[in-house]
Amino acid sequence: MLIKKIVCGVDAANAEAFSNAQSQWGALSHVSGFIKQAGGWRITADGLFTAEITSVWENREAYDAFMENEHDIIYKEIEQKGTILSIEVTLSQVDAEEAVCLFDSRDIEYEPGWTVAKA
Repeated sequence: MLIKKIVCGVDAANAEAFSNAQSQWGALSHVSGFIKQAGGWRITADGLFTAEITSVWENREAYDAFMENEHDIIYKEIEQKGTILSIEVTLSQVDAEEAVCLFDSRDIEYEPGWTVAKA
């Protein structure tokens, strides 16, 4: 399985707009190879908000196809770009056992509207 972790810095003025946009990623549920995505907020010491989103993909090939064919279309439609100060994306391979506890972080206040599961 391929894990994508996205960490976005968002200022307080854009937090609600970012959250609303993040809640519009439902189209992922129909993408071949997509399994699940969830995320939420972590408030940093400097008063900025940090959004952390984790997504699970069947494999790198499915993820690469999504990035090439669908990602930019969805991203543009939901107008999330203007709400982000910074973004860091990491990809890693894990086995099914490791993937089970990916969404159990006590440091993140998960937003129910940000969760997308395979249709």
